[in-house]
Amino acid sequence: MLHQDYFIRVLREFFDALARAMRKEGEDRSQAVHELYREYLGEYECWQNANVEEAMELLARYPEEQRLSRMEMLAELYYAEAELRTYPISETLLERALTLFEYLDRHSDTFSISRGMKVDDIRRRLHTT
Repeated sequence: MLHQDYFIRVLREFFDALARAMRKEGEDRSQAVHELYREYLGEYECWQNANVEEAMELLARYPEEQRLSRMEMLAELYYAEAELRTYPISETLLERALTLFEYLDRHSDTFSISRGMKVDDIRRRLHTT
């Protein structure tokens, strides 16, 4: 139980840090997002070079009780980073985020209005590019 409480605190810290990062401008925002990859998931380049299937394999290294939460972190980072990039990289990041968010919708016990809104936004953006 103590371990679960700790990880819930880590999740809150992650979302707070992501919100702070997205309030930054330009290169500072980009560096802050890269740092979040490193701090919460591992090396930035690893996640950027991995397709969704490889990312899922990398996520399998985490304990089962953390896997979906780590996946949500990754999806949020892909979604946030897509804002910082131009086409075609932004589209690739949105596609990855969409796949992960949809997986979370199917496998998570937690309903998220925010996630649903992001899925709708991604679908809209992918169909207009």
